Amino acid sequence: MKKDDNQVNVAIEDGIGELATWEVYTKYQNRTTIGLDTIRKELGMGSWAARVSHNDSFQGVFLQQHPGEGNRKHYHPDAWENWIILDGEWEWWIEGQGTKRVKTGDAVIVPPNTWHQITCVGDKPAVRYAMTKPDVVHIFEENE
Repeated sequence: MKKDDNQVNVAIEDGIGELATWEVYTKYQNRTTIGLDTIRKELGMGSWAARVSHNDSFQGVFLQQHPGEGNRKHYHPDAWENWIILDGEWEWWIEGQGTKRVKTGDAVIVPPNTWHQITCVGDKPAVRYAMTKPDVVHIFEENE
């Protein structure tokens, strides 16, 4: 198993690309308000990750990816993960539940120690808002 708690490394390895830097990742962090339209206007319609909240209790990250992109299969040993779909469609695989398709307005909740993976589907970029504990640990299979 491979362990990683560096959120930018995780974004890079999940295909976010050139916008996976600490400068971009934290640019919108802890503003009183921030909208998806504002972030898209500044970062564009490519793939990116932008942490919008980070404190002692939780962190929240907006992630935009294109059809076929997503994260690697992983789990969090000590944290729940929650997602709100802000735009587009995603396909989730959650251990013990199988594959499910979610769309704008849907929520997904994954308990600790549960393998999961998400992939953008449809015909346009999609955005999800990920909420979990700060600097959450990701556990990946070695070959991932």
